[in-house]
Amino acid sequence: MQILILTASIVVPVGATGVARADPSLRMQDYQQAFAFYSSFIGQGVDRIVFAENTGADLQSFREIAAIKGIASSVDFLTFDGNDFPPIYGRCFGESIIFDEVMRSECCYGQSEDTIYWKSTGRYQVKNLRRMMQSMPRGAQLYCDMRRRGGRKWADMRFMSWTRKGYNEFLAGIAPLLREDTRNYRPGEEALFDVLEERLSGSSLRYARSFAAEPFIDGVRAFDNQNWSTGRQRLVYHARSLQRRFLRQVIF
Repeated sequence: MQILILTASIVVPVGATGVARADPSLRMQDYQQAFAFYSSFIGQGVDRIVFAENTGADLQSFREIAAIKGIASSVDFLTFDGNDFPPIYGRCFGESIIFDEVMRSECCYGQSEDTIYWKSTGRYQVKNLRRMMQSMPRGAQLYCDMRRRGGRKWADMRFMSWTRKGYNEFLAGIAPLLREDTRNYRPGEEALFDVLEERLSGSSLRYARSFAAEPFIDGVRAFDNQNWSTGRQRLVYHARSLQRRFLRQVIF
């Protein structure tokens, strides 16, 4: 079983910093376009989609898309008030709360131990999703991308994968550890790197902390309204693809 989790936060909370793409109507369009894109993977590598939204938004338009695409029976929709925390805690704090909500929900809790969960930020389209799924090492309980550049550490939260065992050991309940207000307002991805590095080092589970392929992500970034797949970022994608292919690691 392969389950794709799409995380969403349609209404940006008042006081959130570093969010240029805050218009709910634009964000809704982003999520709808990405959801329609991912719907084509049902029966083609993905067995179910869980669309999880943490601002209590109306998801009727997504249910209509699912019905039109003929995948309504293969989609679970979760919407809850999960953004009722001080904005200074940061985006990654809220994202990890969504993880916990999904993994303890009825649609995921009873799944078999060998079910693989793929998580993508719901506004982004991972164009090479099938390639990314095929690149996961057999038996890995966590598949993520942790990078170093000079003194900077980064664990990418846009796209990652886990099993139930991997989630329980590495990711469950980590929200308080990602609070930006306790780390001099540095991005939560830096905190996640430290959390994972500590937990991975003491684990007997198999994991992969670097992707074997570079995810090709199409979507507008919330912090500057620029697309991940154009301009300089397109060059970064190609450079990292070559690094992963020949060096087996990303150096920037």
